[in-house]
Amino acid sequence: MGTKVEQLEFDFMKYQSEATLPDSGERSEFETGAVRDAMSGKGMPSLIPIQALRLVSKRFEDGATKYGRDNWKKGIPLSRYVDSLYRHLWQFIEDDTAEDHAGAIVWNAMCLIQTKEWIEKGKLPETLNDL
Repeated sequence: MGTKVEQLEFDFMKYQSEATLPDSGERSEFETGAVRDAMSGKGMPSLIPIQALRLVSKRFEDGATKYGRDNWKKGIPLSRYVDSLYRHLWQFIEDDTAEDHAGAIVWNAMCLIQTKEWIEKGKLPETLNDL
């Protein structure tokens, strides 16, 4: 094929032709008359506190600067996330302001959950599940 742009356009067109809209069979109808597939069971990101997202986003940035982008994705034992989460939680409760403990709590929880899922799916070694 031609250029990288042409390849991307081709891939996008192929994706569009193969894509279908998922359908739960349930509908939400709005006062305007518009209709969408129901959202039950899909999560509600609009309810996530924005400040928590800002804090964890900054924590990911700081980690990327210190250890390299996506370093955590290489695999860290689950116990390290749990231990760090608890330490930051205790420091948060004690009003320690030496660093952003709230962001660290959320970061550790998110990485713990994702790492556990990757271990279960075989994307990371089972030995990382040391809980």
